[in-house]
Formats: sequence, structure tokens, C-alpha cells
Amino acid sequence: MLRAANLPLYPGCETHTQMSVIGRMSSLKTDFRIPERLYDELCQFIIELLPKDNRMTTSFYDTKKQISALGLPVEKIDCCVNGCMIYWGPTASMTQCGECGVSRWKSDNNPRKQFHYFPIGPRLQRLYASATTASHMRWHAEHRTEDGEMCHPSDSEAWLNFNATHPDFARETRNVRMGLCTDGFNPFGSSGQQYSCWPVILTPYNLPPLMCMKKQYMFLTVIVLGPNNPKHKIDLYLQPLIHELKLLWEDGIQTYDVSKRQN
Repeated sequence: MLRAANLPLYPGCETHTQMSVIGRMSSLKTDFRIPERLYDELCQFIIELLPKDNRMTTSFYDTKKQISALGLPVEKIDCCVNGCMIYWGPTASMTQCGECGVSRWKSDNNPRKQFHYFPIGPRLQRLYASATTASHMRWHAEHRTEDGEMCHPSDSEAWLNFNATHPDFARETRNVRMGLCTDGFNPFGSSGQQYSCWPVILTPYNLPPLMCMKKQYMFLTVIVLGPNNPKHKIDLYLQPLIHELKLLWEDGIQTYDVSKRQN
């Protein structure tokens, strides 16, 4: 991929590389919901317009293949259709719910219900791998505040109390503080089918206020699909996230900080 990032789209091209075109095309497909078939046709048309020795992506399949290493990992975890339990960790091998007794599988041996979990570690590492964000991850400790004014959670008494309680953690300003939130919504609108989908979002509070509330830094970590509201059982779906957060707290992960050029 590093090689693709330095290869011009065609000999003499100074505006785009092979990887920049792939990234831009992928972004356009997502932003405008371009069907895969139209994406393939556009790629073929652009290839016809470019010189013969171009390196344009040929199809959506080819695009996914080339950027697969850039993709963030996702885990599809089976769960009880009634929301009683998830098949993960010590219960991963169970074939039916331990509470309601409903089978885990459909008649075609596919799971009845799943939810998605997006590991948080790789995305936090990317904040330090990018020159755009790496230095800002220390903002919470380096910014100056006026007495009596709170412009960021790091100015609050709760934050300062946490620093006093965990001085070893607070000593390394690049350690990450995060906030968790969730809420349900109906993707089909008020007049459509009754369906309750619950996203769980983590926000890194190391960043300055103008950055940490932007959607690109609000990390979707869990999607609990409907149609039923998980209500008081949503903690079941948070088990993989809590497990990873405990690992990050106790052991941490080795991360390269591009702004200081050190781990």
C-alpha cells in the first residue's frame, strides 16, 4: 500500500496516486450511496479516458481488495433473538439460550441474530499514527485555562480527582480518556416499520473541544440491531467492549506517536 501511495495514477500525473484515487472513489461511493454496478461502470469509463498505462481501480471488488489492509476490524457476534445473552467468551460454544431455551441457529444453520463490535484499540492507535491528530491528543494536559472557566472536561473537578487517584496513569499525557454514550433510533422513520437500533459510541476526550465532538472522532463501537429495544439488558452487548477496555487499562497497547517519533 505504501508503494501504491507513491505510484502516480499514470506516468506524468502530479495530482493523484493509485491509492489516493482508490480512497476518493470509496468515499464517493459511501457519501452518495453509489450502487456497486454503477461504481464498476464508472471505473471502466474512467479507464477509457486515461492513458493506456494507467493504474485506475477496475471495480469495487478490486477497490476492496486493495484497501482491505486499511479496513478496521469488525466482529459479528451471535446473540439470543430475545436479547437474553450473547454467544461470546465462556458461552461462545452454546447452541441455545441458557435463559429462554431458544435455539441459536435457524433451520439453515445461520445464526438467528447478531450484533456488530468494532474493536477500539486500532482506531486509538490511528490517532497517534496521523500527524493531523497525534499532537492534539496531548491538548487536554497542555492547554491553559482561565480560573473559574471550564471549556473542556479536563477542567472539571472529576477529571482532576481522577488524576489524583491514578497518578501513574495521569503522568503519561498521551493515555486516552474516553466518554461512552448510547441511544436508540428508528432507521425507518416515525411512519415506517417499528424498529429500534442502538449504536454505542466512544469519544476520546484528549482532543480539543472543536475536534472531539466531530463525527470522525466519535467512534462507533457496538451496533445492537432490533427490532426490539434492548432496554436494561444493553450491558450484555457491551461485554466485548468492557473486556477490551480492561485490557487497555491493565496492559495497554504499544503505539507509535508520529508527533514525537517514539512509542
